[in-house]
Amino acid sequence: MGFYEQTGILILGTRFRRLSEKFLSEISKIYKILNIDFEPTWFPIFYLLYKRNTISVTEISEELTVSQPAVSQLVSILIQKGFLRLINDKIDKRKKMVYFTSKGKDLLMKLIPIWETMEKSMFEIFNDDADIHIVESFNELERKINRSCLCDSVINKLSMEEACVY
Repeated sequence: MGFYEQTGILILGTRFRRLSEKFLSEISKIYKILNIDFEPTWFPIFYLLYKRNTISVTEISEELTVSQPAVSQLVSILIQKGFLRLINDKIDKRKKMVYFTSKGKDLLMKLIPIWETMEKSMFEIFNDDADIHIVESFNELERKINRSCLCDSVINKLSMEEACVY
């Protein structure tokens, strides 16, 4: 039994990070081999725009459950690359709407068949066992993590143990 298996649930975060890095590295390698100027971290914004055509920075932040500054930073990078543009909303001038440029649309057209093929390959890899449904399991894990606060739970338990000692 290896270190990660021996350590069990205590090393779950490290294992998730390691797995995520490996997975994103594989996806990055696909884009590089195909000579596509695209980073896996750009996917959520590209995919949202692909599905919606236009979306505000605030809506991206809410959809992805990440901070608005993080979204703004990523959008800025994609604007600098020439893939996106920001336009003030016609009704609410304070609201910035994100759109694809023609260069962004061209890139999207190259990405869609890659994403479709990736999805097929992922289903083959992750659903080869009928008893394991990785997406559903991950969704449930995420819901459980979002419903509870590990930090509060540990601190409260430690506080109770400390109170019992005195």
